[in-house]
Amino acid sequence: MRVEACCQALFEHLLPDLDPQRQGLCFDVGVGTFAFYCELFARLGFATVAVEPSPTDKLRASCQQNPIKLIEQCLSDRVGSQTLHMGQFANLANSNFSSLAADWFGASGTTREVPTLDLATLLEQVGATHITAFKVDIEGWEPVVIKQFAALPVELLPQVVMFEYGGGGSRAQGDKGWSPKFFEGTMVCLNTLQQLGYDFSVMVDYASGTQAKVFDLQTLDLDQETPFYANGVYGNILCFYQQRFAPERIHRICAPYGGGLANWLVSKLVSS
Repeated sequence: MRVEACCQALFEHLLPDLDPQRQGLCFDVGVGTFAFYCELFARLGFATVAVEPSPTDKLRASCQQNPIKLIEQCLSDRVGSQTLHMGQFANLANSNFSSLAADWFGASGTTREVPTLDLATLLEQVGATHITAFKVDIEGWEPVVIKQFAALPVELLPQVVMFEYGGGGSRAQGDKGWSPKFFEGTMVCLNTLQQLGYDFSVMVDYASGTQAKVFDLQTLDLDQETPFYANGVYGNILCFYQQRFAPERIHRICAPYGGGLANWLVSKLVSS
């Protein structure tokens, strides 16, 4: 599936239902160089915060035009500074793969010191009282951030959290973004959100032949099972807080991106 396009379509269709009065903030943490979720959030009428330590000129211009509050720092678990390992892909510099994790598969030996802040400081800095959406794509550092949700008061829990998982190869290979360390981090994200009460969830994976998977996080025994496809490559999981949507609607939204409603209906008939 076309992961980012599909996930942006899900946000575009579902966020107005989650927060019709646009009362909450939307966060795009780890904006990168393409698929600017912050632009989508702002276009939908939400007050938006972008957190990106290496903003492109295009992102800077977008933040000025929309407007979007741009914070040029890394979101982490400490206030101060840390070493950012600059990204590379196919032996070329690519800031989309930069990570605070030295052993991230997309990180190079080139580093620079960057300012960091923790979640509580970020929310205080922007005056958050209600959060509609929180998207985080920070190359293996997602659990460091998501674990901090456990310290938030209930009224500050985002209505939907989206985080990236996997990358660099397939789940069957078990390395890079699927290596034991980073897969454990992905499971920490799911466990934390499960314990906080997140339930209705959607997984969108890049792997060929897959479709968007709708599941209830509360019904998964995460010690025994996971939602991931055996041929999973990388993707995003959206977890909603006390909000449900018809699976047919999710698959209809995802249909143009490779997760067709027809395929889903066939799979339901076969399994019934």
